[in-house]
Amino acid sequence: MLSKKISIKQVEDYLKDNPDFFLNNPDLLDSMQFPLLSNKEYNQKKSQVISFKDWLINNLKDKQKNIIENAKHNYFTQQKVHEAVISIILKEKSQLFEFIENELPSFFDLAVINIITSREEISKEYGLIFANEEKIKQVYKNNDFLIMDAVDANLGFFEKIDKKIYSNAIFSLRKEIFNSESLLVFASEDRQFLSNRAFDLILFLSKIIEQKLREFNSGK
Repeated sequence: MLSKKISIKQVEDYLKDNPDFFLNNPDLLDSMQFPLLSNKEYNQKKSQVISFKDWLINNLKDKQKNIIENAKHNYFTQQKVHEAVISIILKEKSQLFEFIENELPSFFDLAVINIITSREEISKEYGLIFANEEKIKQVYKNNDFLIMDAVDANLGFFEKIDKKIYSNAIFSLRKEIFNSESLLVFASEDRQFLSNRAFDLILFLSKIIEQKLREFNSGK
């Protein structure tokens, strides 16, 4: 039986139509040869092109670097969360609100950590962020719901704050705490909350704060 010879052009066309071919079949790279460039040729071409094998290696290095960076970030965040939880447990009611607003942000290098409520008298008494009930309802989800996302500039939660907020984490507190929808917010001047880094740790911290508030309401 005669087999039809595949031309170089056909191979080129196939690879152009299937740019992820080597990503799906990486073992083939071990059996392939790549052209070696002289130093002169390399210096001339390095600013214009990189071999697929080099690209693949660099891509894997970048992924590994991101994994390591995320692990380090989560480790140090976990330590800070544990320190914060110990402080929160020991606070009286007025001390807790002051700690959340003035001290807790420095634990995590954040611009703002505070509670947003539509109860104006409570906001004034404890230094919370006051916002229109309708604005809060636009963000409020189910009990104990945490979202990490970019800031919606139209909501205006941080208008009175002299800092440009870039991303935030928003936790929906149980309605029973203030008898209305309220939010616990963590606001950052960088992209910290866009990659969902330390999501579980922030959720855990939010629930600790919420539980402490519930204890105050129950008179414990």
